[in-house]
Amino acid sequence: MAIRKNSKEKKSAAGHLKIVQPSNLVSDPRLSADNGEVTMGGRIQKAREARGLTVSQLARRTGVLSKTLHNWETNHSEPRANKLQLLAGVLSVPPLWLLNGEGSPLELNVMVNTNETAKLQGKVDRLLELHKQSSRLMFEIQSEVMRLQGNIDAAPDHALARPDDGSDE
Repeated sequence: MAIRKNSKEKKSAAGHLKIVQPSNLVSDPRLSADNGEVTMGGRIQKAREARGLTVSQLARRTGVLSKTLHNWETNHSEPRANKLQLLAGVLSVPPLWLLNGEGSPLELNVMVNTNETAKLQGKVDRLLELHKQSSRLMFEIQSEVMRLQGNIDAAPDHALARPDDGSDE
């Protein structure tokens, strides 16, 4: 929905007041009237989307409600300084860029260090293999316990009694 800026009053040549409506409309509240730059809320949203995060994911990572983050992105409220700093860290952008657009958002495209991720993926693969092995071992142990318990349950009572060693206790 478009929002009109305040009307201006001008006097006609005859001295009568007439209302002049401005021609420019502001359709997105995140755009500033001055130079079209995105506001803080727009920058938060832009950085979040560049990181591939949903509102709820970013909210969870920053410890706020999704509604709060939505209010920040729609410029209904602004984050406090500590949350702004946390947002900047999670989104990997300078806090000043979030605050007032100064500086560069660095690189909003996600840059992946393949060496780091390859090492981590190797560890995940190893952990998955160990999990499979431990699951197989637990199944084998459980099967053996059940087999032994079945043998104990099937044995006659006198077979389970202790042999009398001849001593009186």
